[in-house]
Amino acid sequence: MRNNKLKGGFLTAFFVSLSMNKKLIKFFKIIGIIVLVLYASICALLYFNQDDLLFHPQPNTSKEVAEILNMYPEFDTLSFVMKDGNRTCGYISKDTIKEKLPLVLYFGGNAEEVSHLSEYKKYFPNTIMALINYRSFGLSQGLISEKTMFSDALEVYDKLVTNPEVDANNVIVIGRSIGTGVATYLSSQRKTSATVLITPYENMIDVAFEKYPFVPISLLIKHRFESDTYAPNISSPMLALISANDQVIPKHHAYKLKEAWKGKTEALEVNEDHNSIMSNEEVWKKIEEFVKANVTP
Repeated sequence: MRNNKLKGGFLTAFFVSLSMNKKLIKFFKIIGIIVLVLYASICALLYFNQDDLLFHPQPNTSKEVAEILNMYPEFDTLSFVMKDGNRTCGYISKDTIKEKLPLVLYFGGNAEEVSHLSEYKKYFPNTIMALINYRSFGLSQGLISEKTMFSDALEVYDKLVTNPEVDANNVIVIGRSIGTGVATYLSSQRKTSATVLITPYENMIDVAFEKYPFVPISLLIKHRFESDTYAPNISSPMLALISANDQVIPKHHAYKLKEAWKGKTEALEVNEDHNSIMSNEEVWKKIEEFVKANVTP
């Protein structure tokens, strides 16, 4: 009898334990499903909202553009119709010199309307300076993307070098932040004398992975800006301006791109952050010196 009671107690405990284990397994399954759903939701959110995270359009009205031209009378508006019918706009300097002049072509950051660069024309004497607004920036039309940024850059270049006032043998391309990807791509596809990159990066995948290490960035990102795949094909020189305290694009990304560049490279690292570097006099003096050294008579 006693053995039967022991067996009965053991069986009861076994089935109670089994029931509890099943409940725990069910609980952990539910937790796992919740975690997977949350993870998938985060990935979907990043994928479908990456344009808003990456691009911050700064449109202008015609009235605002008129005020800009009044502020910078040495500049005029620039406007080209792209192959898809959208208009890419910007600003171009007005020079009184009648001979052909070198072209300085500028591509800005992801939240930068480029008219303010007019005040830096003093660092580029005896050149034509063209400031290009991406689609949905300034008066430029259409939707911004890596694809349109690249294709518009090529079209704008092709149109500008046919200008009889432009010396097509002396084209300097400047890019800032996300615009360094545009400048690098352009220099890999067209003839340029030199490339100036302010707070550059090797590719957007590595930059984004540092910010979102828990998601498969390489599978999700649409705008890859893989400058390190274009840099090995560029023989012309490059100057990198690097911010020591850059929290947006940490400085090691700039050095990785510098290592990938085929042509001669220079770098200037200054004690600035991602935005303050644009106000650093040493930076602009260095750019001025670099441009002069790479313009041929």
